[in-house]
Amino acid sequence: MTMQKAVALAHLRVAYEPDDEDDVVDIPAPPASPPQFLPVPSAWWETPAVTSRPLSPVPEEARTARRFVRELLTCWDLGYLSDDAELIIAELVVNAVRHGLRTAPQAIVAGAPGITGVPGASSLRLCLLRRVGEVMLAVTDPSNEAPTPRAPGWTGESGRGLQIVGALSYVWGWSPMEGRGKAVWAVLRCS
Repeated sequence: MTMQKAVALAHLRVAYEPDDEDDVVDIPAPPASPPQFLPVPSAWWETPAVTSRPLSPVPEEARTARRFVRELLTCWDLGYLSDDAELIIAELVVNAVRHGLRTAPQAIVAGAPGITGVPGASSLRLCLLRRVGEVMLAVTDPSNEAPTPRAPGWTGESGRGLQIVGALSYVWGWSPMEGRGKAVWAVLRCS
């Protein structure tokens, strides 16, 4: 699926407006696919099979994450996945910074070592795993709360990120990390 299709799906809203203004029928967009729950051992995200890098707790880090993903997929001869993967990882990074750090237990955020003066910095990680026929993209954050897609208003400027992730990926979801938050992930199929 192309980025344009994903954005169109995320903005989907149909309105039928006959001649009489009193007969406007507004059909809301279908809900985003719910995240899948995948319980895996917390240490799984730190195995040698997973390529990862720490992330700074700022939304601008999405740019660095996109570049890292594009370069790694190119090295894996999967450059054709880069456009979708970059959009997915950017949404996951921004969500982790905006929501994952904000809703994290304070003990985890305050106690996490990382960038000097920035609580919770090392709690954010970008992870990629290449398996036969698929690539898993993930971002870890210190929050225990499951990701929840929203149904944004037609004029809203935010709230469509997880809908885009769901539209572009084969499957997406989250996995708890015992005592350390969660990983939100998306899987892209590859040939």
